[in-house]
Amino acid sequence: MVKFRGVLPVVIAILSGCSLDYGAAMAEDLAADVPDTVVVGFSHTVIENGAPMFRLEAERGESFQAQKKMRLSDVRFIEYASGGLEVAAEGRADSAVFFTDTESAELSGSVRFRSARDGVSVESGYLEWDGKARLLRSRAEIVTTLSDDDGTSLSGSGFGVDAARRSFSFGNRADGRFVAPRDTE
Repeated sequence: MVKFRGVLPVVIAILSGCSLDYGAAMAEDLAADVPDTVVVGFSHTVIENGAPMFRLEAERGESFQAQKKMRLSDVRFIEYASGGLEVAAEGRADSAVFFTDTESAELSGSVRFRSARDGVSVESGYLEWDGKARLLRSRAEIVTTLSDDDGTSLSGSGFGVDAARRSFSFGNRADGRFVAPRDTE
């Protein structure tokens, strides 16, 4: 006859230390992926001194408050010139992640925007805006194209813009067509 008296207390001690309730741990893991709020037909307009300054629209918006971010799909935006009567810039992206604490954003998919003020259009597969440093960058391997109203067009990878200095660069390579400005005299 086999005696289990010595083994049974050890098995009970081991099993009592195990928990089959994974609810709390699983909930914490899922919390990062589950939005606090979901909005379909999202629209947000920033108003200053009674005039619209910026409008952001998306087919779907998901808010993650603990992570201080919003995930948006099928995004459209308009920036208005002072007074809110004229469009300064407008654009769209397949998807975007907006970080509410830094006002930084990642735009991906088909990303396009146009500055009416500068007469420049930008097309890319990915752009990242650093709201604090005021820098716009693509990933090193992503091709970005700049087009000017005069017919100038440049394409390259490793694209970057310094908004404070109003300058841009391509880190890896660039090629395109330059059209010299016409004399207005």
